[in-house]
Amino acid sequence: MAEQQNSQLSSLRVLELRLLRCSIPSSSTSSSHQSTPTTSFSHLHTLIEQVLQFIESGQYTQALSSDGAKAIFTSQQLNHKLNDSSESAESFYSEFVPQCVTLFLNANEVEDYAPNSVAKLYKAVLVMAVAVAALLGFTQCNITGPMVKLPPTPLGAIVFGEEEIKTGSGGWSEWEVWAQKELMSVGSDLRSKFSNLQYITFAKILLMRTKDLLSEGSNSGVDGARSISWWLARLLIIQQKLLDDRSSSLFDLLQVFMRESLQHIGSLEKIRYYWASLISEEDASAIVSMLHLEAGIMELTYGRVDASSVHFESAAATSRLNFSLSGALGFRTLHQVEPKAQLLLVGNADGDDCSASLGNDFQNKVSTQGENAFPQRPSETHETSDILMTPKFLEDDKKLECSAQDAQNHSIASMQLKPTQQAVILTQCLAIEKRARSDELQRWEMAPYIEAIDSQQSSPFPLQHLCDILRIRWESTRGRTKQRALLMMDKLREYFCLC
Repeated sequence: MAEQQNSQLSSLRVLELRLLRCSIPSSSTSSSHQSTPTTSFSHLHTLIEQVLQFIESGQYTQALSSDGAKAIFTSQQLNHKLNDSSESAESFYSEFVPQCVTLFLNANEVEDYAPNSVAKLYKAVLVMAVAVAALLGFTQCNITGPMVKLPPTPLGAIVFGEEEIKTGSGGWSEWEVWAQKELMSVGSDLRSKFSNLQYITFAKILLMRTKDLLSEGSNSGVDGARSISWWLARLLIIQQKLLDDRSSSLFDLLQVFMRESLQHIGSLEKIRYYWASLISEEDASAIVSMLHLEAGIMELTYGRVDASSVHFESAAATSRLNFSLSGALGFRTLHQVEPKAQLLLVGNADGDDCSASLGNDFQNKVSTQGENAFPQRPSETHETSDILMTPKFLEDDKKLECSAQDAQNHSIASMQLKPTQQAVILTQCLAIEKRARSDELQRWEMAPYIEAIDSQQSSPFPLQHLCDILRIRWESTRGRTKQRALLMMDKLREYFCLC
């Protein structure tokens, strides 16, 4: 009996790992994480598998109208006809959706001995997958791109039918207003105009309700779906980023969920204990590194610089990346005759080969659209200024006590870093912005980190575009590079609009 339950949990944890890998760069192939459905839960396993396949290929709308989503939200009948009003939206999201999740998770629970049975955990992971599909759809439309047109409501195809959604795409504006007010109920206005706010609200309701149900009674349910706290923390930090001011209520929730995440999967030892042989060393390192990076960003968002530094250091150590600022003689302009001292990011990456590929899975995580449309900087971008995008360092002056050649050999820019290591580098820019005074010196201190990522042969496009935005902020303040910054901004805008 115990052996059968362990087999069932192993199959479930493979699915949970695949869901996490949809948001974490990895060079592992999805085939290495395939699990065989157990006889008892083959139907639930198939439903989760289908949703995961849609998410992995960037088809978030299909995931939200899949058989798995239908299994959750057809267990409860609507008590009244829905219409375009805030009252109808309130009833749907505050009553109907939570009731569906409760009925789905607790169905047939009397047949099981434990309050959090394996069957309930399978159902919880299915609800998590649907919630993640909604969350990733929202982030694609509003943050990462490429822009796509989503149905006005996440469950439109299930609740209203395909034809109703197609013909009435503009008729649910009051529902969007309700979602906006729901996000602002934590005490702050939105900082800008965002689209498809129902998607993040819907995802939050699903994850919060599932977390509450798993926390009831025995703690074994949480142990069986450890990543749910991390997904909740991710959603809440995104909600905070949408707001104009910092919310104390969101901060309290983030502290709870991030602390739980670190307790459950915050170290390589905990990862290996939970997933055992199901996870590769590279995936384990990537998960722990990204968790600490996100924890550091959360602390930084609320001005806790010292606490964030601890997490950033943990992320760098886990990803086996050591780096520091140094100096070397080099040239920063095309027509510069004499070399001058330049800041240089130096270090080393221990362990395996750092030139790991990005992996097909990660490139598909935002969308399969625009796969080959990563904006390569055209020649006119470089020609708009005589300032080099990255400085050229001396390579042949052997008389120097610490030659530039030696510095170049250990330059971060000369390595091909893994995506998680590149993220570790870029987060230093966020830390510098918080701890240093906003002036010209601060921007020059950030420059080596930006240039190190610009020198990479390949980067995930969210990281590359974040790097571009940081460079645009920096170069737009300098007269000799302002035109190049404006051109880069235009190219970035064109890319998102075309996609």
